[in-house]
Amino acid sequence: METIGLSRIRQALGGVLGLVLLAEGCAVVHTSQHLPAEGRTATAAPLAHVSPAVAVERKAGSYYSFMRSLLAEQRGDVRGAIQWQKDALSVDPGSVAMHNHLATLYLRRGDYRSAIKTGEAALALEPKDLQAHLILASAYQNLRNAPKAISHLDQAIELSPSRVETYLQLATLHLESKRVDEAIAVYRRALEVDPTSLVVRYNLGRVYLGEGQSEQAGQLFREILERDADFDPAVLALGLTLETQGKLGEAKELYRQALEGEPRNREIRERLAQLHLKRKDLDAALEEYRRLLVQEPNNASISVRVGLIYFDKKAYADAVGAFQEALRQEPANHETRYYLGLALEEQKRWDDALEELAKVPKGHGRFADALFHRGFILSQKERFVEAIELLSSAAGLNPKEANIPYLAGLIHFQQKNYAQAIEQLERAESLEPNNIAFLYQLGSAFERNRRIDKAETVFRKLLVIDPKHADAYNYLGYMFAEEGINLDESVALVRKALELEPENGAFVDSLGWAYYKKGMVDEALVELTRAVELSKKGDPTIFDHLGDVYFRKGMVREAISQWERSLDLDGANEGVRQKLRSARDQLSREGAQLTGEGR
Repeated sequence: METIGLSRIRQALGGVLGLVLLAEGCAVVHTSQHLPAEGRTATAAPLAHVSPAVAVERKAGSYYSFMRSLLAEQRGDVRGAIQWQKDALSVDPGSVAMHNHLATLYLRRGDYRSAIKTGEAALALEPKDLQAHLILASAYQNLRNAPKAISHLDQAIELSPSRVETYLQLATLHLESKRVDEAIAVYRRALEVDPTSLVVRYNLGRVYLGEGQSEQAGQLFREILERDADFDPAVLALGLTLETQGKLGEAKELYRQALEGEPRNREIRERLAQLHLKRKDLDAALEEYRRLLVQEPNNASISVRVGLIYFDKKAYADAVGAFQEALRQEPANHETRYYLGLALEEQKRWDDALEELAKVPKGHGRFADALFHRGFILSQKERFVEAIELLSSAAGLNPKEANIPYLAGLIHFQQKNYAQAIEQLERAESLEPNNIAFLYQLGSAFERNRRIDKAETVFRKLLVIDPKHADAYNYLGYMFAEEGINLDESVALVRKALELEPENGAFVDSLGWAYYKKGMVDEALVELTRAVELSKKGDPTIFDHLGDVYFRKGMVREAISQWERSLDLDGANEGVRQKLRSARDQLSREGAQLTGEGR
């Protein structure tokens, strides 16, 4: 005969729980398969002073609410699950398992303080409940309260010393608290508990690697692979360890062997490609990325990698194709569009490059860089005003980028606006005081602006930084010769330049000119004649100087011949034109005098 109220209970439960009646007036619900493992042994508080029928009904109601909570949780309705679990607890407040389940729901919802309150209620019922300690540890960890979390994990280990997962969580907490030695000790304890654990070995190896203890790390990763050659994270970690040790060949062989067994492993193949890049083997890296593209033809990031390698190989047409393919897949990827603009720029496809770079939107991380390159392209198209405007905008967005004022300085220099050039180049030099290119151009701008002392200071600073800068020796020596100052040093400086570049025609010209300024005309003639021979394309300045030497020696016709050659190369040089005019007039006068004497 059924106990009183049982039919009503069954109707309410809808057959979900499957009550099993063991004796008249008493029912036990077997729901342990639904409860957390650590809560299955918890003992509910006795239902004192309650009739057997009422006890059954209350118990059934508690488990009915619990099952509704589970169903809501399965549907992703955490809020509803919490409410049903609260209903279950209101009927059965002495159940540790019910408290733990509610606390777990609070964890899922991110309500860590409620999880702590409920977990502590579970511990009040059963201080040695493992699940409650684990829940509280997770809640405190999420609240960044490491000491409390560590305390609960320590107690959990005391209760269940063979549970490896607890050691892993505890070690993670120590690492988050920068307590590396404690973390290592915990991992070592975990290995004592379970010497076969590959996960513990892997995590310990990563810690050793992060601490620069690559030998210990490598040993652990090798032990893992001896037990399980297919443990891919250990393959990657051992490869990284070998790379850290500079054993790039061994790392390459490790990746290659792993790919023989698992040729479609994307992560290992990409690491091999990156290793090739580290070894400057662009072709090998390109081959690996091409293989990845065969596996994943619509992977835009791989197409970008291929494009960047082509770019480094100066295969700009192929780079353009790869970037365009990536953009076909991801049209809104402005980083890729920026790279496309650079590749077009290298091809001197100025208008196409401008079009692509102009599509990089304001606010994007590459916007200032795109402005810079647009400024450079416009300077190549001699649209100098627009170029300077763009560079000014770029400088406002990225005031610490020295190349922006450097390029602006070069543009002003090209337009012979030397004062503005100096202003921009000094700004660049202030950002990178030891940049050789900046110093050289700044010294040149000071010289062109007739600020010779400033130019000398800059060139001397440059030569201290780079004592083998041949152009700086030559420029300073030639500048002294032009000014007619420090002529002995002028010769010494140019000779130093020639020690570094003996066949440089421009340097030989500078030496000849320094001799000329010192009055060593014959020596000047020798050097300037050699300079003409070395300057295969012809240099108007050398012909100009050689003309001056011939004129000083009284060889007017030879001087005229050299000045004419200079004007053929640089017809805008009015100084040479004036000297040529004067020399021709002199010849005419001399011819007239000879004719008069003959009469």
